[in-house]
Formats: sequence, structure tokens, C-alpha cells
Amino acid sequence: MTGNAQATRLPAAGRVSRWWILALLFALALGVVATVQPVIAVLVVGGAILLIFALRDLSLLIAATLLFNMIGEPYHLALQSISIGGLNLYANDLLLILLALALLLRGLRDRVVPALPKDPVSIALILFLGYGLFSLARSMPLFGSAAVTMFRVRFLYAVLFFLAIPALADPRSRRRLLIAILIAAAWISLLGFYNAATGSFVGGRTSSHTYRYLSSLQALAIYFGLSLLIGVVWSQRRTIASLLLGGIYVGGILISQARSIWVGAIAGMLVAVFGSSNWKRNLVRLALPVGVVLLVFVLIGSMTGRVDIAEGIVTRATSFTTAPEDLTTVWRLYVWSEALNQLQVNPLFGLGLGHPFVYLDPLQDTWDDSRQLHNTYLDLAFSSGAIATALFVLFQALVFARTMRAARRTRRRELSPVLLALAASQVCLGLTAFANVVGDSMVATIDVWILSAVSIVVAREAMEEPEAAER
Repeated sequence: MTGNAQATRLPAAGRVSRWWILALLFALALGVVATVQPVIAVLVVGGAILLIFALRDLSLLIAATLLFNMIGEPYHLALQSISIGGLNLYANDLLLILLALALLLRGLRDRVVPALPKDPVSIALILFLGYGLFSLARSMPLFGSAAVTMFRVRFLYAVLFFLAIPALADPRSRRRLLIAILIAAAWISLLGFYNAATGSFVGGRTSSHTYRYLSSLQALAIYFGLSLLIGVVWSQRRTIASLLLGGIYVGGILISQARSIWVGAIAGMLVAVFGSSNWKRNLVRLALPVGVVLLVFVLIGSMTGRVDIAEGIVTRATSFTTAPEDLTTVWRLYVWSEALNQLQVNPLFGLGLGHPFVYLDPLQDTWDDSRQLHNTYLDLAFSSGAIATALFVLFQALVFARTMRAARRTRRRELSPVLLALAASQVCLGLTAFANVVGDSMVATIDVWILSAVSIVVAREAMEEPEAAER
């Protein structure tokens, strides 16, 4: 070869042959699996593709799962599963598996061994997980696969807290997660408006004889979006678009007529306002746009002839004054008392994971085993005892205290409103879990672990010195 032509250097023959052999063996194995079990083959290929993206940005897996669960709630997408050898894998399971694999591959690539957690928050969660294993071992001989299923939902998904912390360490990753939550909240709100316009109710009539256009879990997702919009966006700049988006969120929460979300939202906002250094100014800054949004919402309802929606919201709100006679309140207090009576058999360790709740329905005069307690903390105590509930509450309290302490002490002022928004979301989620099915819901069961991980990551960043954070 003459002239300026450059010769192309080929890889060594041994290296080429080795990689070709590995590729051919993988293709051969995948072909055999596809012939015997096509679902597993699709799962392997899809998982490999997701892992490639995950190695670049782990937050994409978390954001995609939250979007899938939140937007798909009316269609029960979170309950769709892939069965492998009798084991049903849900979206939350795939998130846990793929995050663990991605972090393992990243650690092997970078030759990094994670340090053992020593902070009180992590220790509390390790104790919770360890006790969950004890509860599973105790329940397996009695309830078999039902114990495994309940353990997965109530305990195993807590591992996502440890996996999400390194996945969300980069502020850009958290920004992508924020965008996903804002999109989900907007989509759900607009769906609620569509339901209201077309008269499509969610469930039957409420105990206040009104109709709901979104579920409680949908309203909870909207509140996450509203809280983060206020803490992240409004704290920096209030554009017309962001104010309009906030109005859409508030409207969506109102037409859901979910009283537990209303209580949690108000409590969360008050905690965030009074937890700030200048709470009087922040209270006014928050009250003004919310008041304007409420006024505009009522005016639009009046002009479009849908006064019944506004009247329904008012009726639902005034039902708080008659709570002792409210049918929903009476039923839940009765069911909770029945569960507590049954729990007296073993209050410390519970009745076992997988143990069904059976009670005598006084209206039907029949024994019913299909009802849920609508109380995440009592659900946990019923199956695993007061020890499990105490450890879970301890974990939540430590995360909340860490978040509020960082919000008050940080020298990075731009992170203080973000931390207060996260604390408000924690309060709303905690109060909602007290009166709703959150812990046993495939849609919302991972929310507490992802929210806690984000809060701890931002709190750690906020307590760094500004100079160190810039470097």
C-alpha cells in the first residue's frame, strides 16, 4: 500500500473470536429460551436494553416506573405481571431487580465496594427488613405463598430506599424524576377534568352523597406534583405557565373529593410554611396564589354550568363537621376496632403475613374476608405486630427529622424550599396512609421508599459546604 492511505488496525484475532463465541452462545441460548418460553426471552432482551440505559442514568428506571404506576392507576397497569415459573413479577419487582443489577455492574466496572450504612435512618430500615424476614419465617409454615406475597409488598420493596440513593445522587437525575412527577400530576389532573366534563365517576357515591372524579391515590400523585412545583419551581420563579400548572393541580385535588388527601395536603403545607425561617411571608406567598386558583376554579365552574361540581366539593368539605355520623368514618372505626380485637391474640408479633382479615359485616349479617382495613399502619400491625409498625414509624420519623433539620440549617438557600416540599410530601403521604390502602397498593407502595431516598440525598447535599458542593 502506497501514498497517504492509512491502514485500518484490526483487533487481535483471539479477542474477536472470543467475543464472537460469547455472542453466538448468548444468541443460541436466547433462541432456545424463546422456543420454550417466549415471555422470558422478551424479558431478557427488554431487561438488557433497560440495563444499558440504566448504566448511563439509573433515575430513568425510577421515573419510568413511577409514571407507569401513577398514570396507569385507572387501568390497573401496576397489577399487570409477567409470570415466570409461577412467580408473578410486577413493575415494582422489575425496578428492584434492574436497579440492583445496574448498581452491581456499575460497582464491578468502577471497582467500588459500597460502605456499610451507619446513619440512624439506614439502621432503622435494616432493623425493619430484618424483622420482616423473621415475620416471613414465622408465617411461611402457616400461610405459604400468601406470606411471601405480603412480605414482598410490605417489606422487600424497602430495599428500594438503599438502591435509589446512589441512583439519585446526581442533581440532573433528580431533575428528570421531578419532570416525570410533574407530567404524571398534570396528566391525572386533566383526566379528572375530562371525567368531570363527561360525568364519568370513580366508584359509587361518597358517604356525603357526592361523586368523585379521581381516586385517592391519583389525588396523592397530584399533590406530590403540586408540592414539588411550589418548592422547586415557584421558589425560584413564578411564570404564568407554572401558576397555570399549579391551578390545574389544585383543581384536580379538589374534584377528587378525597378527604384524606385534603387533610394531608393542608397539614403538609402548614408544616412546610411554619418550618421555614420566614413563615409569615411564606404563608402569604402561598395563600395568595392558592386563593386566586380557588376563585378562578369556582368562576369557571359557574360559567360552564357545572355548578354541581363546586357544590359537591363544598358538601364534601362540610362533611368534616359531621364526621362522627359519617358512614365512611363509622365503618372504618368499626373495622379497625374488629382488627384490634383480633390482634390482641398476639399484639407484638401479629397474626402472620398472609393471615386474612375476616369480620362479621353487621349490614349483611355475613362473614366477610374481602375488605381492606384502609390503614397502612394497622395493616402492618395486624400481620407483623406492633414491632413492625414501630420500626416503620421510626424510619419515617427519622427521615422527616433529617429533612427538616437540613432545611433549617443549610447554607444553600436554594435547597431549603426543596427540602420543605419533600417534608410536606412526607406528611401528606403519612396521613393518607393512615386512612387509605397505600402499603398494600402496587401503585403507591414504593412511594414512601423513593420519597425517603430523595429526601435523604437532598438533605446530605444541603448540609455540604457551598464550596464543596460547587467542586
